Order: sequence, then structure tokens, then C-alpha cells
Amino acid sequence: MLRSRSALLGLAPALLLLPLAGKAQEREVVSKEVSVGRSEAALRLEFSDGGTLALALRDGAVMVDDEPVGSYDPGDALDRTWRLLLAEAVALENGPLTEALRDWSPPSALEGEDLTLARKLDEALESVLAAPAEPEPVVSLSGGAEGEAGVVRVLLNQLPRLAAFGDAFEELGPDIVLHVDEDVEVAGEETVSGSLVVIQGDARIAGTVEGDVVVVDGTLDLLEGGSVSGDVRLADAELGLDEGAIGGDVVDVVRRELEQVVRDRLREELRTQIRNEVRASSRSTSGLFNPLRRIASGIGGVIQDLIAVVILGLIGLGVVSFAPRNLDVVAETARRSPGRAAMVGLAGAFLLVPVYVLGFIALLVTIVGIPVAVAWLPVFPLAALAAGLLGYLAVARNVGEWLADSGYRYTDWIRKSNTMTTLTGGLLGLMAFFIAAHVLGMVPFFGFFRGLLEFAGVTAAIVAVLIGFGAVLLTRAGRHPEYRAPDFDEAWAHAVDAEREAKSEAGAQPPGETSDA
Repeated sequence: MLRSRSALLGLAPALLLLPLAGKAQEREVVSKEVSVGRSEAALRLEFSDGGTLALALRDGAVMVDDEPVGSYDPGDALDRTWRLLLAEAVALENGPLTEALRDWSPPSALEGEDLTLARKLDEALESVLAAPAEPEPVVSLSGGAEGEAGVVRVLLNQLPRLAAFGDAFEELGPDIVLHVDEDVEVAGEETVSGSLVVIQGDARIAGTVEGDVVVVDGTLDLLEGGSVSGDVRLADAELGLDEGAIGGDVVDVVRRELEQVVRDRLREELRTQIRNEVRASSRSTSGLFNPLRRIASGIGGVIQDLIAVVILGLIGLGVVSFAPRNLDVVAETARRSPGRAAMVGLAGAFLLVPVYVLGFIALLVTIVGIPVAVAWLPVFPLAALAAGLLGYLAVARNVGEWLADSGYRYTDWIRKSNTMTTLTGGLLGLMAFFIAAHVLGMVPFFGFFRGLLEFAGVTAAIVAVLIGFGAVLLTRAGRHPEYRAPDFDEAWAHAVDAEREAKSEAGAQPPGETSDA
């Protein structure tokens, strides 16, 4: 065996066995107890390995693990310094706590006995918190490729391949015997302490290996009487057993990785195939029952539209019962000035959110307005919704009156003398676009026309809401009419008087005579 005697030769096995490099583990603090009082300042630590440390300044005595190491005067520099350290330790846990305690050192202001005691405390912390030293791995190197330079060349050439063989070098022991580009034979009486690593060579084992055996790009023959106490790991290598004994597992790294790749690929292909079959089945099923689904969807849409008409009609019934005058005023304004009402409604819709926010702020800044501001949050949106509904119902009534005068088929049931029939007819008229769209959706190849009808329905609903909302704003919810509504009683009286006058004039003139012009 040739020991590594140069930095260059030592670099190669270090690169190869990079996965073996372990990090020094810090001693972990699992529990801390800080006790600070008038006559006591104590720190107790418990570590993950079961060890403990207790440091205290108590009743004038400096204690290390409950053993006095000196005395101090309460309130002196040592006492103040120790209490400052404990105050910092209270807010720290685990790693930061360990680091802070290890980095602590006696302040330069201390002197005499205080400095000596502070150093004892520091030494106690350092000795207990220091991470346990790990055994330095021993790597023995042997090569048959033109000396040290040839060994380095072989190792460096293997580096790209060893990147795929990382599993072969995991968790090897601290003692490693490394052979590069040469054959190895362990005789029957020979014992190898540690793990045996053979790269680009063959290994014949008739003796004992007290560890793992790793073979890269070669063969391993375990002869009769040969034994390996650990695992056998092969990377691009072959294993021959001749009644030899293996205490651990036999791992073919490359084959295992290849099998894993194949399994992953097969699993992904299976998932893709199942997904495609499910999609194909779904498409065939949907094609088979597509007409029924279209019809069911169309009928459901028509039912939803009719339910919306019923709900709006019930709301309209309430308006007609409790605020008929307001509905008449808003409807008259929407009928006479639809363009003006639409512009006012559009502006009002854009100003809803700013007015809502600014109104709440204005009420909130005044002490008197704070209760009103609390009520403003839910009341304002409800009022805006009520205004929109009132305007929409007023426009629907106008649409119903227009349908009653239109003479279209199936509109003869609408009576202008009955507000509820005109209101219901108008709601059905505004909803007719959506109903027609759902009915047309039952027929295949009419998706484009269905979309046009739905667009027309949405447009009609938006225009109706804007006109109605603007009419509500112009009339202040129907309380201030824009136009003077006709007085039907007065008109009836004028008509009766005119008829009487005509009859009286006709009776006063003698028969057969004509008045001179």
C-alpha cells in the first residue's frame, strides 16, 4: 500500500469520495432554564445527548455544576456581566443560543478575581458547547497506472461517471482502502480493516473485509471462505459468488437506477394511456347523449328565466301595492326622456362607489355622524339596489304597454288598465331574448345565433337598468315628477261638459233651419 504523500494525490480520492465528507454536528441544546433574582443569576442547559451544564452566581458564590469555584460581591462587575449574558440568552434558542454562549468572552473591564472567575465560566461553556470531534477518515491509496500522476489521471477520468454512482459511495466508514486501475486480491489469512473501494479493476476476496466493498468498472469474486461484513455495491461491475459470505446487501447501483428510470417511464406512459382512454370514453359518451343534454340544458335555462320573471313580478306587485305613484312618475320620465335618463343612470353608476366611500368618510369625521356612518355601510348598497329595481320595473311597465299597443300575437292578454299585466308582459318581453337563446340552444349548429340572442338580452337588460336608474335619480325615486301627469278625472269632466254643450246647441236650433254663417 502506498500512502498519499502529496497534495495533488490527496485531492483525487477527496474528489471521488466527496459524498463521504460529513459536517461536524453541533451539540444541540434541547432545554434551557434561566433564573434571575436579587441574589441569584443561574443558567441550566440540557443537550440532546443527555448532558447538562449548570452555571450560577448565587448568594456570593460562583457555582459550576453546583460546585463552588470562587466568590463574588453581588452587584459588582462580574455580576452585571453575567446578568447581561443571561438577558441575551433568554431570547435565543438552539443554534443561535449555542453560538452566542460559545462566542462570549470575559469583558476587558474585568480584572483581578472577577476576571479569573469569568474565565472559569467561559472555559466551562467552551468545554461543554464544543462540538465533539469526529474521527478523521483514513484513506489508503494504491494504483497501478504509472505512479501518482497516472492515478490522478484515472480518477479524474472517472469523475463524470462517478456522478451517476453517488449511491455506491454513501455511508462508507471512516477507514477506506482505495485501489485505482489495478487488480486486488485479499488472501485467506488477510483482513482488511474498513471499506474496500476498487475503481477500474478486479477484486478477489478469500479473506475478510470488515466494512463495505465498492467496485466500479470491474469484477468482484467472493471466493470460498471470503466474507464481507458490510454491503457490496457494484457500479458497472459484476459479482461472482463461490460460497462466500456477505453480511449486508448486494446493490447494483446502475441497474437499480436504470430500473427506477424504466419504472418511472412505464408509470408515466400508463398514466397517459389511461388519461387518453378516459377522454375518448368521455367524448364518445358525450356524443351519444349530447342531444339529450342540450335539451335538458335548454329546458333548465327557460325554467330559470321564468323563475326570474316570477321573482321580479312579486317585487313589482309590492311596488304597485305600496308605491304606485312613484312607479308612475319614474315610468313617465323614462318614457318621455329615455336618452337623458340613460346618461344620468350611466353617470350615477360610475359615481356609486366614490359616493359610498366619501359619504362614509364624511360621516365618520363627525362625532354626531358616527352612528349614521355605521348604518350607511349596509343601507347605501341596499338603497342603490332598490333604486335599480324600481327603475327596471318602470321600464318593464313601459315595455308592457308598448306590447299591448303593438298588436303582436299572444299579447292580447296584456291590459293597459291593469298595471300588473303590463308589468308582467314587459318583464317577459325583456327576458324574451334569453328564453329564445335557451330554446335555440336545444337545436344543434345554432350556437352562433344563440350567442347573438344572449348578447341582445344582456344589452337590453343593461339599457333598461340604466334608463330606469337615471329616471329614479331624476325624479328622486318618483317623488318629484319631471312631467305633469295627466289628471284623468279632470279630463273626464271636460269631456262630459263638451258633450253636453254640443247636445244643447243641437236642441236649441229649429229643425230644417240652418244657421247663417
